[in-house]
Amino acid sequence: MRDETTGDEGAGFTGLGGASAEPPAEKPVEPESAELLPESEVFIEIPADRLFVVLARSAAVHLGAVLHLGITDVTDLRLAVDEACALFLLHPAFPDGGAIGLACRFAAYREELRVTVRAPVPPGFAPDTEGIGWIMLGALVDDLAWTRQDGFGTVTLTKRFRQPRAT
Repeated sequence: MRDETTGDEGAGFTGLGGASAEPPAEKPVEPESAELLPESEVFIEIPADRLFVVLARSAAVHLGAVLHLGITDVTDLRLAVDEACALFLLHPAFPDGGAIGLACRFAAYREELRVTVRAPVPPGFAPDTEGIGWIMLGALVDDLAWTRQDGFGTVTLTKRFRQPRAT
């Protein structure tokens, strides 16, 4: 587990809550860097409301089934996505819903699934990395990171596959 407040673990997201950003210019993919690209990606953006978190959990379950994960890994993934969303929604400093949204990105690589949950956050916002939610997240995934940059907070969860997927 690590706790960072610099860097951009959530690269690839554009604005949330009505804000938009220019998409980055596409760069040619060099053969040696092609293995760093995900084999598949799913993006979902939901209102920052606990009633919509079920959509992110459902996406996690469905993707776990598509990737042929075992029932234990699928359950862990569903719980981890739920808890990552809760780190934002239940934090006292998190703004109430409205135009705010949570963006979830599921990126499947040959050896791991990386899930990022990202939302705009006020200055000084950070999850309680000593709290039960963070500890539970750490038990459900293989790697866990928090970053904050340009007014957005990102929780990144990594779940490694027991055996690398065939390409």
